[in-house]
Formats: sequence, C-alpha cells, structure tokens
Amino acid sequence: MNTTDDGELCIWGLGLIGYSLAGALARSGRRCVVMDVDAERVARLNRGERPFHHLPYLRDHFGAEVRRGALRGTTDVGDVLKPDHAVHILCVPTEADGAIDASALSDVVRRLAEGARARPLYLIIESTIAPAWLDSVVHRVLGDAGLRRGLDYHVGVSPRRDWLTDRERSMASTPKVIGGDSPEIVMLMRRLYAAVCNDIYEARDARHAAMVKVVENYFRYRDILLACELSLMLPDFDTAEILRLASTKWNMDLYHPSFGIGGYCVPLAKDYLGTESGAQRAVTDVERTENDLFLALRQMVWRHRPVGRAAVLGIAYASDMKIHTRSPALQLIRDMRERGAEVYAHDPLYSPAEVQGITGVRPLRFPEGLKRCDTVILMTGHTLYRTVDDARLRASLAETVQIFDNPGTWQHREFGAGTLYLEVGGWGFYPQSGTSQD
Repeated sequence: MNTTDDGELCIWGLGLIGYSLAGALARSGRRCVVMDVDAERVARLNRGERPFHHLPYLRDHFGAEVRRGALRGTTDVGDVLKPDHAVHILCVPTEADGAIDASALSDVVRRLAEGARARPLYLIIESTIAPAWLDSVVHRVLGDAGLRRGLDYHVGVSPRRDWLTDRERSMASTPKVIGGDSPEIVMLMRRLYAAVCNDIYEARDARHAAMVKVVENYFRYRDILLACELSLMLPDFDTAEILRLASTKWNMDLYHPSFGIGGYCVPLAKDYLGTESGAQRAVTDVERTENDLFLALRQMVWRHRPVGRAAVLGIAYASDMKIHTRSPALQLIRDMRERGAEVYAHDPLYSPAEVQGITGVRPLRFPEGLKRCDTVILMTGHTLYRTVDDARLRASLAETVQIFDNPGTWQHREFGAGTLYLEVGGWGFYPQSGTSQD
C-alpha cells in the first residue's frame, strides 16, 4: 500500500489554515486527522462543529466530513506518529506576542523526528516561515535525530494564501505555489493539492516557495505604508478618494490610509524578510518609517477638536474577524488614555467582558452608548457598523463633535451640522495650520 496516497493525512494545527485545508482534503476524498493541543477545539471538531469562533462569516463547514469519518481531531501526539502516517502538513503559528517565532515549528518537527515511525516522512509546511528556518530549524532538527535528507524524509513548502475574508474566493480559485527539496515531495504536493486547487505553480525549491509568501506580504505591507505616506505628503488633497479612483485602473490595487497595520502576517513581513542578511538594513529603515507614519496619523485625532469622552468602534484588526493581534485600535486606545481621555470601546464580535479585558476600558452599547461621547473613532468596518440603520445612528451621534473613520465605512452617510466627519486620509483630515489642539 502506498501510504502517501492511501494513508491518513496528518495536519498539525486546528486554526483557520489547518481546519480549512483538512476539511477541503477530506471533502475531496482523503482521510485527515488534525493534531492540536487545544482540547476544546478538538472536541468541537469531533462533534461536527466549527472549532473556533473568530471568523463567524466563514462559508465552509465540514460537519458532513466528520460524520462520515473522513475528518477527525486529536490531542494525542502518538495518534499521528504511526507507520501509516507518512504525510504531515504543518499549519502551526509562527508568531507570538507580536513577533516572528519558530518555536511551534521547531516543536512539531522535533516530535516528528523523535517519534514518527513512517519512512520516509513527507513534511509540507503551509505556515508562513522565514526561508532560513528550513536549514536552521527543520533540517537541523531532523538531521540531529539521525534522519537522512532525501532518504528518510522530504520537505516541501506551500505557503497558505489567505482568501478567507474574501467571499468571492475559495481554496479552489486561489492559485497554489509549491516548492520542494526533492522530486518525490514535489510530485506528492502536486497530487495532493490538485484535488482542491485549480492552479498550481512550482517554485525552484522549498526555500523559494517560502520566500514567495514573505514577498507577497511585504509588497502589501509597503503598499499600505505608501498610502499613508501619500496622505501625509498631500494634506490638501482627499488622498483616500484619489486612491479609490486610482484603483479603477486594471493594474492598481486599492489601499487606504489608516491608523496602523494589524494581523499576523503583513505587519511581520519585514521581520521575516529581515532574517536575510542582505535585507536587514532596509528593514530597519522601513520599521522606523512605519513607527513615524502611524504616530503622525494617530496624532491627527487631537488636532481638530478636544477629546474628552471617546468611543472606539472595532478592536479586531479586520472586518468580520474576531482577531485583534497587533490591532491599531489597541495602540490608539493606549494613546488616548495617556492623554487623559475617557475611552469606551465596542466590537460586535467580542463580549463586553472580552472588550474590557483586552482594552482595559469600559465597553459600551452600540449605537446608543455613543450619546455620551464627543469623539467617535470607527476603526473596523464590521457588518454591524456598515448596515446600522441611518436614523438610529444619527440619533445616537446627535451630540458627537467629531468622527474619525479609519476604513471609510461611513463616507456616504450624513451627520448633523455640528459633527465633523473625517475619513482617515480624506478631505480635511489634516487640519489647517493654527488649529492644533496638541
């Protein structure tokens, strides 16, 4: 029996990447087991439920695959180290506390090196990694355990491209990049992903495949910075509108000036790139630019009218995702509290207790709670904020002095004559000289 074709596939990590990949492969006819240390997530998966709650609008649900025995979860490492478990796909986190971190990757590879009984082993890494980690972590750990590269094990990389917040895309419609250090792993990846992806592109090797993801994220990171730089360079223009119009050109993407960059991968793209010696100086320079840019943008909140009581709407870093990793809302809240403002926060995806625990400020009800605030800062374009009844919102904002709209969600709404509405990077966002409240 060829265990790479017939054996149960092992996916390490029951987050968004691991769950969506395991479910898609199970739906295509493969048997999959997902290994995770979170017993609660595993239990939910095995009940046929979605294992997490931070992406409520995720379309895919794989309860049917669980019920027919094609998909299961486990917390028992020994359960995935048997002789028929030859293929291991790593979807583990590679950041911790806002920094890149190879410890989870290293731990999984060590467990495989010490305990996996299949020979040869086939390791496929979907996590975002620094290409240098292939040698410094993966091959080093496996080699130290006595496994021979290209004989006892094969390593490939197929970095995940995240389509999960785009309801027009799917795994099938998202092109897949693969790269491996042997013909065997490349052939395996082609067979494996052909069942769930329409288009597959082969990189020169695993190292190049890993760098593809780093470069993709770095381009996005720099483009967001560029949008913010342009808004500072052109204070007498509605830069947000200019960027919207520019994006109508077929080869221009839309980027919006903002108070910061949040999430796992994009803000850390420079750090993954900075593991390469030739990029370190440039990365240091761009990090300094990032800090200066977002500090200047956040300061605009105080340069129009005084801030007494402020409401921050949205602590998640992106719309309709319950993820607040490196969310610019958290830094903005800290800034306002340091300046003596009384701050309230709301996010429809978080309970009031979660909001208070994460931000350290009191939660409010939306939209009625806005009545007590002179300043409202819309940080995240959640569905609730986009679709709230206009009359109800206007009534709640009747006493509001100023609104700052980070993503431009309310740009077409009308507010009271006494309310100053400012889209970040939009018309009037930068006050005329002499009006500073700083």
